[in-house]
Amino acid sequence: MKKPSLKRLRARRPSFDAVPDPVMRDYLRSGWNWFGMLIAVTMLSVTWPNLAMSHPMPAYLLPVFSVASSAPMALLFAGPAAVRVGWAMVTVTGSIASFVPHPGIDFPMPIPMFLVLYAMTVAALITQPLSKLPLVAAITSGALVIGVQPGARIGWIFALLVVTIGVAFIRYRWMSQKQIEKQTSETEDARAREAVLAERTRIARELHDVVAHRMSMVVVMSQTAKYRLAAGDDGETIGPATEAEFGAIADAARQSLDEVRQLLGVLRPSEGVDLAPVQGVDDLPSLIAQVRAAGVVVDYSDRIGDWGEPGAAGAAIYRIVQESLTNATRHAPGCGIAVRITARDDDAVVSIVNGPPADPSAPTRPGSGQGVIGMRERASAVGGTLSAQPTADGGFAVTATVPHRRTLG
Repeated sequence: MKKPSLKRLRARRPSFDAVPDPVMRDYLRSGWNWFGMLIAVTMLSVTWPNLAMSHPMPAYLLPVFSVASSAPMALLFAGPAAVRVGWAMVTVTGSIASFVPHPGIDFPMPIPMFLVLYAMTVAALITQPLSKLPLVAAITSGALVIGVQPGARIGWIFALLVVTIGVAFIRYRWMSQKQIEKQTSETEDARAREAVLAERTRIARELHDVVAHRMSMVVVMSQTAKYRLAAGDDGETIGPATEAEFGAIADAARQSLDEVRQLLGVLRPSEGVDLAPVQGVDDLPSLIAQVRAAGVVVDYSDRIGDWGEPGAAGAAIYRIVQESLTNATRHAPGCGIAVRITARDDDAVVSIVNGPPADPSAPTRPGSGQGVIGMRERASAVGGTLSAQPTADGGFAVTATVPHRRTLG
């Protein structure tokens, strides 16, 4: 016969969800508390007849003293507050019972009560705050003075003192070790943060030395092109269209350089760089105009209503469209591009589709795929999704779904 597995036994264990009180429900779910109740029932079965024989008292008081001195064992594993209540119960009950006449018995306190008192005292020493341990030991010592015969009081109180000092030492050592581990972890975290800041500073420095320098050269070359070309050997002058083209190149490079500076400000916040507003969907028309100025045919449509302040969703859409336009112009030069932003339920659906390159024979530079990965990460960061795949006519389609609560405009 196949034995039930441990997982099945745990699954069969009752969850006590029907118990309305959450404290009682949590208590019943603990196996240790059931063990404590078993001990309490055992002590009750021993205390009641022992109390009737050793400490004669009215019959109606026997269950009161028996339950009050045995029930604390059911709280042995129920937490610091429960242990404190159980220790107080047995201390008071045992002390009162010690005053009951006990003919022929040298031990004033009933033995079962004495055992429960010592067990609950040890539990209190383990669970109560360190600052309260002297009070626990002092009160228990008072109960021992009342409940132990004179010749044995010093020995039992000394034993209690040894136990108290030993528990306090072990707990203090354990707490000190935990504090050291916590401080060590905090130190390691601080070092890790310092390493991250150092790496960010290095990245910022590399960006400044490489990207910013190159972009600055593009700006300077674009701005001075009309003068350098006009000063050539043939003395030709450039037309207004060419001059406007160079101006657009300079503006685009200058804007890219500003964005690089903003990135440097994020990577090196100690420099106090003024951060520009976050770009959102409302900035897409300006981006589309720049792309059109470069001779790219872009069909743009935004059916979303007022976006308001550019939040994380708007910034993600802006960067996705920007990266898609860049990829289209790089890998399919001369193609047409359609950008559509629509609403579907509570989501904004962004579609960027470009056709095949105007000259299929023209060499194109293969991409690394990092752009698509970055777009997916941006969409995922705001709880959206993104798909990117080739189209049947040789173009490419990017579709992003970004959560958006506003209605159609």
